[in-house]
Amino acid sequence: MKKVLVAAGLLAVSAANAGQITVANTDITLFGGVSASYNIQNNDHAIVKTPFSKDSFSVNNVIIGLTKPAQDGGIGFTAAFGSFEAPTVVASSDVVNGRNGVGTGTDLIDYGKTTDFKPWLAFATYKPVAGLTVDAGLLWTNFGEKPITILNPHITRGVLFTANPVLLKGARVSYDAGVAKVYAGAGKAGEYQLMGPIYIGSAGIPGVNYTNYIEAGATSNLKQFGLPVDVGLHTYNENGNRDIYALTVGGDLGIASLGLEVDYFKADDGLKKGWDNFWSTTSSKDAWGAALYANIKPVAGVQIPVRIEYADNKDTILIPTVGVSNAKKVWTFTITPTYNPTKNTFLRAEVSYAKSSDAINATQDAWLFEDDKGNKKTSRTTGAVEIGFLF
Repeated sequence: MKKVLVAAGLLAVSAANAGQITVANTDITLFGGVSASYNIQNNDHAIVKTPFSKDSFSVNNVIIGLTKPAQDGGIGFTAAFGSFEAPTVVASSDVVNGRNGVGTGTDLIDYGKTTDFKPWLAFATYKPVAGLTVDAGLLWTNFGEKPITILNPHITRGVLFTANPVLLKGARVSYDAGVAKVYAGAGKAGEYQLMGPIYIGSAGIPGVNYTNYIEAGATSNLKQFGLPVDVGLHTYNENGNRDIYALTVGGDLGIASLGLEVDYFKADDGLKKGWDNFWSTTSSKDAWGAALYANIKPVAGVQIPVRIEYADNKDTILIPTVGVSNAKKVWTFTITPTYNPTKNTFLRAEVSYAKSSDAINATQDAWLFEDDKGNKKTSRTTGAVEIGFLF
Protein backbone atom coordinates (compact mmCIF):
# COMPACT_ATOMS: atom_id res chain seq x y z
CA MET A 1 0.00 0.00 0.00
CA LYS A 2 1.35 3.38 -0.92
CA LYS A 3 1.15 5.79 1.94
CA VAL A 4 -2.41 7.06 2.08
CA LEU A 5 -1.55 10.74 1.94
CA VAL A 6 0.76 10.24 -1.02
CA ALA A 7 -1.96 8.49 -2.96
CA ALA A 8 -4.25 11.42 -2.24
CA GLY A 9 -1.64 14.03 -3.09
CA LEU A 10 0.96 14.86 -5.67
CA LEU A 11 1.56 11.34 -6.95
CA ALA A 12 -2.06 10.98 -7.95
CA VAL A 13 -1.95 14.40 -9.62
CA SER A 14 1.18 13.45 -11.58
CA ALA A 15 -0.35 10.18 -12.76
CA ALA A 16 -3.58 11.90 -13.77
CA ASN A 17 -1.69 14.37 -15.96
CA ALA A 18 0.68 11.89 -17.55
CA GLY A 19 0.81 11.89 -21.35
CA GLN A 20 1.07 9.08 -23.88
CA ILE A 21 3.90 8.52 -26.34
CA THR A 22 4.17 5.75 -28.89
CA VAL A 23 7.45 3.88 -29.35
CA ALA A 24 7.71 0.87 -31.68
CA ASN A 25 3.92 0.42 -31.73
CA THR A 26 3.73 0.55 -27.92
CA ASP A 27 1.95 3.22 -25.91
CA ILE A 28 4.12 4.39 -23.02
CA THR A 29 3.06 6.83 -20.31
CA LEU A 30 5.38 9.77 -19.66
CA PHE A 31 5.32 11.39 -16.21
CA GLY A 32 7.53 13.52 -13.99
CA GLY A 33 8.02 16.99 -12.60
CA VAL A 34 10.30 19.92 -11.84
CA SER A 35 10.39 21.99 -8.65
CA ALA A 36 12.62 24.55 -6.96
CA SER A 37 12.69 26.06 -3.49
CA TYR A 38 14.18 28.62 -1.15
CA ASN A 39 15.21 27.11 2.20
CA ILE A 40 16.19 28.44 5.62
CA GLN A 41 17.35 26.75 8.84
CA ASN A 42 18.69 27.87 12.20
CA ASN A 43 20.60 24.65 12.99
CA ASP A 44 21.62 21.47 11.17
CA HIS A 45 22.37 17.90 12.21
CA ALA A 46 25.30 17.44 14.60
CA ILE A 47 27.47 15.77 11.93
CA VAL A 48 27.39 18.94 9.83
CA LYS A 49 30.66 20.69 9.06
CA THR A 50 30.69 24.24 10.41
CA PRO A 51 30.29 26.96 9.45
CA PHE A 52 27.34 26.25 7.15
CA SER A 53 24.86 28.40 5.27
CA LYS A 54 21.55 29.11 6.95
CA ASP A 55 19.74 29.69 3.66
CA SER A 56 19.90 28.32 0.15
CA PHE A 57 18.16 28.01 -3.20
CA SER A 58 17.77 24.50 -4.59
CA VAL A 59 16.38 22.63 -7.57
CA ASN A 60 14.47 20.06 -5.56
CA ASN A 61 13.37 17.81 -8.41
CA VAL A 62 14.08 17.10 -12.05
CA ILE A 63 12.25 13.82 -12.63
CA ILE A 64 11.39 12.08 -15.89
CA GLY A 65 9.54 8.78 -15.80
CA LEU A 66 8.21 6.22 -18.25
CA THR A 67 5.82 3.37 -17.55
CA LYS A 68 3.97 0.67 -19.42
CA PRO A 69 1.68 -1.37 -17.14
CA ALA A 70 1.80 -5.11 -17.68
CA GLN A 71 -1.33 -6.72 -19.09
CA ASP A 72 -2.47 -10.22 -18.15
CA GLY A 73 0.10 -12.64 -19.48
CA GLY A 74 2.46 -9.83 -20.47
CA ILE A 75 5.44 -7.78 -19.34
CA GLY A 76 5.60 -4.07 -18.51
CA PHE A 77 8.03 -1.68 -16.88
CA THR A 78 8.43 1.50 -14.84
CA ALA A 79 11.51 3.72 -14.77
CA ALA A 80 12.10 7.14 -13.22
CA PHE A 81 15.32 9.07 -13.82
CA GLY A 82 16.27 12.28 -12.16
CA SER A 83 18.02 14.45 -9.67
CA PHE A 84 16.50 15.56 -6.38
CA GLU A 85 17.31 17.04 -2.99
CA ALA A 86 16.50 15.07 0.16
CA PRO A 87 16.02 17.48 3.08
CA THR A 88 14.71 15.99 6.33
CA VAL A 89 13.42 17.48 9.57
CA VAL A 90 16.64 16.47 11.36
CA ALA A 91 19.27 16.97 8.65
CA SER A 92 19.68 19.15 5.57
CA SER A 93 20.04 17.69 2.10
CA ASP A 94 23.71 18.75 2.23
CA VAL A 95 24.25 16.44 5.21
CA VAL A 96 22.20 13.58 3.72
CA ASN A 97 24.26 13.75 0.55
CA GLY A 98 27.59 14.10 2.32
CA ARG A 99 28.27 17.52 0.81
CA ASN A 100 28.77 19.14 4.18
CA GLY A 101 29.46 16.41 6.72
CA VAL A 102 32.44 16.21 9.03
CA GLY A 103 35.37 14.08 7.94
CA THR A 104 35.00 11.58 5.11
CA GLY A 105 32.50 8.84 4.42
CA THR A 106 29.60 10.71 5.98
CA ASP A 107 27.29 10.24 2.98
CA LEU A 108 24.04 8.74 4.23
CA ILE A 109 23.41 6.96 0.94
CA ASP A 110 26.03 5.28 -1.28
CA TYR A 111 23.91 4.41 -4.30
CA GLY A 112 24.92 7.92 -5.31
CA LYS A 113 24.13 11.43 -4.24
CA THR A 114 20.45 12.15 -4.78
CA THR A 115 21.54 15.08 -6.93
CA ASP A 116 23.17 12.65 -9.39
CA PHE A 117 20.99 12.26 -12.49
CA LYS A 118 20.37 8.53 -12.63
CA PRO A 119 17.56 5.95 -12.28
CA TRP A 120 15.97 6.07 -8.83
CA LEU A 121 13.17 3.65 -9.68
CA ALA A 122 13.51 1.04 -12.40
CA PHE A 123 11.82 -2.35 -12.61
CA ALA A 124 10.26 -4.77 -15.06
CA THR A 125 6.86 -6.31 -14.28
CA TYR A 126 5.57 -9.73 -15.31
CA LYS A 127 1.85 -10.37 -14.87
CA PRO A 128 1.21 -14.07 -15.57
CA VAL A 129 -2.47 -13.92 -14.56
CA ALA A 130 -4.90 -11.30 -13.29
CA GLY A 131 -4.03 -10.17 -9.78
CA LEU A 132 -0.50 -11.63 -9.72
CA THR A 133 2.58 -9.52 -10.53
CA VAL A 134 6.33 -10.01 -10.27
CA ASP A 135 8.51 -6.86 -10.13
CA ALA A 136 12.30 -7.02 -10.41
CA GLY A 137 14.88 -4.24 -10.38
CA LEU A 138 15.33 -1.08 -8.30
CA LEU A 139 12.26 -0.85 -6.05
CA TRP A 140 10.96 1.30 -3.20
CA THR A 141 9.63 0.02 0.11
CA ASN A 142 5.85 -0.35 0.30
CA PHE A 143 5.64 1.81 3.42
CA GLY A 144 6.92 5.19 4.50
CA GLU A 145 7.59 8.40 2.61
CA LYS A 146 9.00 8.33 -0.89
CA PRO A 147 12.52 9.55 -1.70
CA ILE A 148 11.47 12.08 -4.36
CA THR A 149 10.16 15.36 -2.95
CA ILE A 150 7.23 15.90 -5.33
CA LEU A 151 5.71 12.53 -4.39
CA ASN A 152 5.25 13.63 -0.78
CA PRO A 153 2.88 16.23 0.68
CA HIS A 154 5.82 17.80 2.56
CA ILE A 155 9.09 19.30 1.35
CA THR A 156 11.12 17.69 4.15
CA ARG A 157 11.02 13.99 4.98
CA GLY A 158 10.30 12.88 8.52
CA VAL A 159 12.67 11.28 11.01
CA LEU A 160 11.13 7.85 10.36
CA PHE A 161 12.14 8.19 6.70
CA THR A 162 15.77 8.24 7.83
CA ALA A 163 15.32 4.88 9.60
CA ASN A 164 13.90 2.96 6.63
CA PRO A 165 15.84 1.38 3.73
CA VAL A 166 13.70 3.23 1.12
CA LEU A 167 15.61 1.79 -1.89
CA LEU A 168 15.65 -1.94 -2.62
CA LYS A 169 17.47 -3.93 -5.31
CA GLY A 170 15.61 -7.18 -5.71
CA ALA A 171 12.36 -8.84 -6.71
CA ARG A 172 8.84 -8.69 -5.29
CA VAL A 173 5.80 -10.90 -5.87
CA SER A 174 2.39 -9.31 -5.22
CA TYR A 175 -1.09 -10.78 -5.31
CA ASP A 176 -4.36 -8.85 -5.22
CA ALA A 177 -7.09 -11.07 -3.79
CA GLY A 178 -9.69 -8.31 -3.85
CA VAL A 179 -10.29 -8.13 -0.11
CA ALA A 180 -6.55 -7.86 0.53
CA LYS A 181 -3.21 -7.46 -1.23
CA VAL A 182 -0.17 -9.45 -0.13
CA TYR A 183 3.46 -9.28 -1.21
CA ALA A 184 6.84 -10.86 -0.50
CA GLY A 185 10.28 -10.04 -1.82
CA ALA A 186 14.00 -10.55 -1.45
CA GLY A 187 17.21 -9.05 -2.75
CA LYS A 188 20.61 -7.59 -1.98
CA ALA A 189 21.06 -5.17 0.89
CA GLY A 190 23.96 -2.77 1.07
CA GLU A 191 25.36 0.71 1.13
CA TYR A 192 23.12 1.99 -1.68
CA GLN A 193 20.18 1.91 0.74
CA LEU A 194 19.37 5.01 2.71
CA MET A 195 21.58 5.01 5.83
CA GLY A 196 23.43 1.92 4.58
CA PRO A 197 26.86 3.53 5.11
CA ILE A 198 26.04 4.00 8.81
CA TYR A 199 25.84 0.23 9.21
CA ILE A 200 28.40 -1.05 6.73
CA GLY A 201 31.33 0.18 4.63
CA SER A 202 33.95 2.85 5.18
CA ALA A 203 31.77 4.82 7.62
CA GLY A 204 30.06 1.80 9.14
CA ILE A 205 30.22 -0.11 12.41
CA PRO A 206 33.23 -2.47 12.64
CA GLY A 207 32.19 -6.12 12.52
CA VAL A 208 28.77 -5.51 10.99
CA ASN A 209 28.25 -7.24 7.66
CA TYR A 210 25.00 -8.02 5.85
CA THR A 211 24.23 -8.79 2.24
CA ASN A 212 20.58 -9.82 1.84
CA TYR A 213 17.08 -8.72 2.77
CA ILE A 214 13.60 -10.20 2.76
CA GLU A 215 10.29 -8.34 2.93
CA ALA A 216 6.62 -9.20 3.22
CA GLY A 217 3.36 -7.44 3.88
CA ALA A 218 -0.38 -7.27 3.47
CA THR A 219 -2.81 -4.41 2.96
CA SER A 220 -6.58 -4.22 2.95
CA ASN A 221 -9.27 -1.64 2.26
CA LEU A 222 -12.01 -1.87 4.89
CA LYS A 223 -14.68 -0.17 2.75
CA GLN A 224 -16.25 -3.59 2.31
CA PHE A 225 -16.90 -3.50 6.05
CA GLY A 226 -18.31 0.02 5.96
CA LEU A 227 -15.07 1.76 7.02
CA PRO A 228 -13.22 4.22 4.70
CA VAL A 229 -9.87 2.96 5.96
CA ASP A 230 -6.77 1.30 4.48
CA VAL A 231 -4.71 -0.91 6.81
CA GLY A 232 -1.25 -2.34 6.13
CA LEU A 233 1.23 -4.59 7.94
CA HIS A 234 4.80 -4.71 6.64
CA THR A 235 8.02 -6.48 7.64
CA TYR A 236 11.60 -5.98 6.45
CA ASN A 237 14.63 -8.00 7.56
CA GLU A 238 18.36 -7.77 6.82
CA ASN A 239 20.48 -10.79 7.68
CA GLY A 240 22.65 -9.96 10.67
CA ASN A 241 21.57 -6.32 10.91
CA ARG A 242 18.04 -5.12 11.63
CA ASP A 243 14.35 -6.03 11.48
CA ILE A 244 11.59 -3.47 10.81
CA TYR A 245 7.87 -3.96 11.44
CA ALA A 246 5.44 -1.29 10.26
CA LEU A 247 1.73 -0.68 10.76
CA THR A 248 0.01 1.82 8.45
CA VAL A 249 -3.57 3.06 8.77
CA GLY A 250 -5.23 5.79 6.76
CA GLY A 251 -8.40 7.03 5.18
CA ASP A 252 -10.03 9.90 3.28
CA LEU A 253 -12.83 11.60 5.22
CA GLY A 254 -13.65 14.12 2.53
CA ILE A 255 -12.52 17.44 3.94
CA ALA A 256 -9.46 15.75 5.43
CA SER A 257 -7.26 12.68 5.00
CA LEU A 258 -5.74 11.02 8.05
CA GLY A 259 -2.87 8.57 8.31
CA LEU A 260 -0.86 6.79 10.99
CA GLU A 261 2.44 4.94 10.70
CA VAL A 262 3.98 3.02 13.60
CA ASP A 263 7.45 1.50 13.10
CA TYR A 264 9.22 -0.97 15.40
CA PHE A 265 12.94 -1.58 14.90
CA LYS A 266 14.91 -4.52 16.30
CA ALA A 267 18.66 -5.09 16.14
CA ASP A 268 19.99 -8.51 15.23
CA ASP A 269 22.76 -9.86 17.45
CA GLY A 270 25.44 -8.90 14.91
CA LEU A 271 24.40 -5.25 14.87
CA LYS A 272 24.01 -5.01 18.64
CA LYS A 273 27.41 -6.60 19.32
CA GLY A 274 29.10 -4.40 16.73
CA TRP A 275 27.50 -1.25 18.18
CA ASP A 276 28.33 -2.25 21.77
CA ASN A 277 31.95 -3.03 20.90
CA PHE A 278 32.31 0.19 18.93
CA TRP A 279 31.18 2.33 21.89
CA SER A 280 32.30 -0.04 24.70
CA THR A 281 28.78 -0.06 26.10
CA THR A 282 25.67 -2.20 26.43
CA SER A 283 22.83 -0.86 24.33
CA SER A 284 19.16 -1.70 23.88
CA LYS A 285 17.99 -4.09 21.17
CA ASP A 286 15.02 -2.13 19.88
CA ALA A 287 13.55 1.28 19.06
CA TRP A 288 10.27 2.61 17.78
CA GLY A 289 8.56 5.62 16.29
CA ALA A 290 5.17 6.85 15.17
CA ALA A 291 3.94 9.46 12.69
CA LEU A 292 0.50 11.03 12.50
CA TYR A 293 -0.48 12.59 9.18
CA ALA A 294 -3.38 14.87 8.33
CA ASN A 295 -4.20 16.66 5.10
CA ILE A 296 -6.95 19.26 5.49
CA LYS A 297 -8.64 20.45 2.29
CA PRO A 298 -10.74 23.52 3.23
CA VAL A 299 -11.49 24.67 -0.33
CA ALA A 300 -10.78 23.51 -3.86
CA GLY A 301 -7.15 24.00 -4.80
CA VAL A 302 -5.93 24.36 -1.21
CA GLN A 303 -4.59 21.67 1.12
CA ILE A 304 -2.78 21.84 4.47
CA PRO A 305 -0.71 18.72 5.18
CA VAL A 306 0.48 18.26 8.78
CA ARG A 307 2.93 15.66 10.10
CA ILE A 308 3.64 14.98 13.79
CA GLU A 309 6.28 12.39 14.76
CA TYR A 310 7.70 10.88 17.90
CA ALA A 311 10.69 8.54 17.92
CA ASP A 312 12.37 6.72 20.80
CA ASN A 313 15.75 5.47 19.63
CA LYS A 314 16.85 4.62 23.19
CA ASP A 315 20.64 4.17 22.96
CA THR A 316 20.72 2.29 19.64
CA ILE A 317 21.73 3.02 16.05
CA LEU A 318 18.37 1.80 14.70
CA ILE A 319 17.19 5.34 13.93
CA PRO A 320 20.61 6.44 12.64
CA THR A 321 20.09 10.20 12.54
CA VAL A 322 19.24 10.06 16.25
CA GLY A 323 21.79 7.36 17.11
CA VAL A 324 24.75 9.56 16.18
CA SER A 325 23.87 12.13 18.85
CA ASN A 326 23.49 12.46 22.62
CA ALA A 327 19.69 12.17 22.46
CA LYS A 328 17.47 9.15 22.84
CA LYS A 329 14.20 10.74 21.74
CA VAL A 330 12.97 13.30 19.24
CA TRP A 331 9.61 14.70 18.24
CA THR A 332 8.90 16.69 15.09
CA PHE A 333 6.14 18.91 13.71
CA THR A 334 5.72 19.92 10.07
CA ILE A 335 3.01 21.97 8.36
CA THR A 336 2.95 22.63 4.61
CA PRO A 337 0.10 24.83 3.29
CA THR A 338 -0.21 24.11 -0.43
CA TYR A 339 -1.97 25.94 -3.25
CA ASN A 340 -2.67 24.18 -6.54
CA PRO A 341 -3.39 26.81 -9.23
CA THR A 342 -4.08 23.91 -11.60
CA LYS A 343 -4.24 20.18 -11.04
CA ASN A 344 -0.61 19.75 -12.14
CA THR A 345 1.05 22.78 -10.47
CA PHE A 346 1.69 23.67 -6.86
CA LEU A 347 3.06 26.41 -4.65
CA ARG A 348 3.72 25.43 -1.04
CA ALA A 349 5.32 26.91 2.06
CA GLU A 350 6.57 24.85 4.97
CA VAL A 351 7.72 25.21 8.56
CA SER A 352 9.17 22.28 10.50
CA TYR A 353 10.40 21.95 14.07
CA ALA A 354 12.33 19.13 15.74
CA LYS A 355 13.14 18.78 19.46
CA SER A 356 15.46 16.16 20.98
CA SER A 357 15.40 14.96 24.60
CA ASP A 358 16.55 12.33 27.13
CA ALA A 359 20.35 12.60 27.09
CA ILE A 360 22.48 9.45 26.86
CA ASN A 361 25.31 11.23 28.68
CA ALA A 362 23.50 12.94 31.53
CA THR A 363 26.34 15.45 32.01
CA GLN A 364 25.43 17.06 28.65
CA ASP A 365 22.29 18.35 26.96
CA ALA A 366 20.39 15.90 24.75
CA TRP A 367 21.93 17.46 21.64
CA LEU A 368 21.07 16.28 18.17
CA PHE A 369 21.83 19.47 16.24
CA GLU A 370 24.54 22.10 15.86
CA ASP A 371 24.51 25.79 14.99
CA ASP A 372 26.78 27.46 12.44
CA LYS A 373 29.34 28.22 15.16
CA GLY A 374 29.66 24.60 16.27
CA ASN A 375 27.53 24.83 19.43
CA LYS A 376 25.45 21.73 20.24
CA LYS A 377 21.68 22.28 20.19
CA THR A 378 18.52 20.36 21.12
CA SER A 379 16.16 21.85 18.53
CA ARG A 380 16.02 22.71 14.85
CA THR A 381 13.62 24.91 12.88
CA THR A 382 13.42 25.01 9.09
CA GLY A 383 11.37 26.89 6.55
CA ALA A 384 10.94 26.58 2.80
CA VAL A 385 8.89 27.78 -0.15
CA GLU A 386 8.63 25.50 -3.18
CA ILE A 387 7.07 25.89 -6.62
CA GLY A 388 6.54 22.93 -8.92
CA PHE A 389 5.12 21.62 -12.17
CA LEU A 390 4.01 18.03 -12.76
CA PHE A 391 3.49 16.28 -16.06
